[in-house]
Amino acid sequence: MSKPIRLAGTGCCLMDYLYTQVDFAHPAFQSATSRTAGDGGLRPGALVFAEDLERFIKQSFATWLGDLTAHRPPDKENLGGPAIVALIHVAQMLHANPALIAFHAGYGNDEAGKRMRATIERVPVALDGYRQLDGPSPSTVVLSDPNHNDGKGERTFINTLGTAAAYTPDMLGADFFNADVCLFGATALVPPLHDQLTALLQRVKAHGGLNVVGTVYDFRNEQRHPGRPWPLGDSHASYPLIDLLVCDHEEALKMSGCDDAEAALHHFLDGGVGAVVITHGARGFYIGSRDGLFQAQPIQTLPVCHAVDVDLERVGRQVGDTTGCGDNFLGGVLTSLVTQLSADDSAGLDLIEACAWGAASGGFACFYAGGTYAEPAPGAKRQQVEPYVRSYRKQIGLDNV
Repeated sequence: MSKPIRLAGTGCCLMDYLYTQVDFAHPAFQSATSRTAGDGGLRPGALVFAEDLERFIKQSFATWLGDLTAHRPPDKENLGGPAIVALIHVAQMLHANPALIAFHAGYGNDEAGKRMRATIERVPVALDGYRQLDGPSPSTVVLSDPNHNDGKGERTFINTLGTAAAYTPDMLGADFFNADVCLFGATALVPPLHDQLTALLQRVKAHGGLNVVGTVYDFRNEQRHPGRPWPLGDSHASYPLIDLLVCDHEEALKMSGCDDAEAALHHFLDGGVGAVVITHGARGFYIGSRDGLFQAQPIQTLPVCHAVDVDLERVGRQVGDTTGCGDNFLGGVLTSLVTQLSADDSAGLDLIEACAWGAASGGFACFYAGGTYAEPAPGAKRQQVEPYVRSYRKQIGLDNV
């Protein structure tokens, strides 16, 4: 790598409390299942806020959770959130390279906040912009059913905003906007940032930066306007400012108002987004990019990493869960983008190469519980992910194998 690239991220960072063996057919889960869009009930793959779920089930969240889990403690507590998990993955992948990575967000003045900060301090991510705020740290209870979706597994999320509701755009300092690449990760769970997203994207562009947006289920806007497209700031103004948009299938349909992924891709690209990746769990993902910063790529589908599936069958799918797969996919894509930008190749960014790193990274997250991987030593995660990248390149027939 010829020059260090500065990568700054903001958005969702929280404590995940993981229950890895939940049966979605359990009466308690079924009693809390959504009836209509935005009603506060649960749906596999979607997110709700704890206070809305309580109104829906007409009892305390703690009581209901105890009934569902037989009052056992979480199987694991893990640092989560698409923004920080993606950045940590980049730091772990590029541990030997001069990438400069910084995180900007807020955490609470509680024990969970201390543990979150301590976890991030163990990886090379700068925390000058990670601020302690009054109140509880953001958190999410993650309920995972490994047998759902024909044995591929699925999760549902119950979020408590905590201090994320108090983190405002003016708290993002100049260092964030001076970065070469700025990640806005799951800002729907940091409402003050999400509502001002267009202005924040404009500030990055004014400093010559590249904008990457990773989304999350936007329960707040789903609840406010059921059936209407979710906004990304002022969507029509935001799209031309977004160099890369990464979202999952449901999020893409909800934001675009389209009925299928291909139509959603056209919607985003025609609106001015430079490149788009739409993940769809074990079914693979859809990509497309316009000529410009990226090499032009026609809209197409790519599979998940076959080598990961083979190894999961060999070791058993109960070893981990699907929590954090999308976050690590985003981190893998960012890893490749930083590497490509550092090489300063005038041919344009290669979205398929970036997705090879995304597919391998997202797949590897199935081998452990939660989104953040605790490395026994620097370089350990890359050593395990890189063979999947090579295998995936061969799987899809990339010329540079």
